[in-house]
Amino acid sequence: MYTCKDSINLLMNFLDGELSQEETQHLREHLQGCSPCVDFLRTYRATPGLCKRALAARMPKEVSEKLTEYLRSKIKSAS
Repeated sequence: MYTCKDSINLLMNFLDGELSQEETQHLREHLQGCSPCVDFLRTYRATPGLCKRALAARMPKEVSEKLTEYLRSKIKSAS
């Protein structure tokens, strides 16, 4: 059976279907008895979707303008 570290290192290959049948079985056995690794797997699977949504989100124009103004003032004061 794999340790938590072994399991974490194999997750990408597991999700891509690149593990051997034996490796997959050992990983599944570990996941059945390790709730922290199951939680990590859930967040690992969710990360790409969360990143896509975060990158697609637009900052409101007013916030963008205030941020730009603030950063410009900081740059001027540092010069």
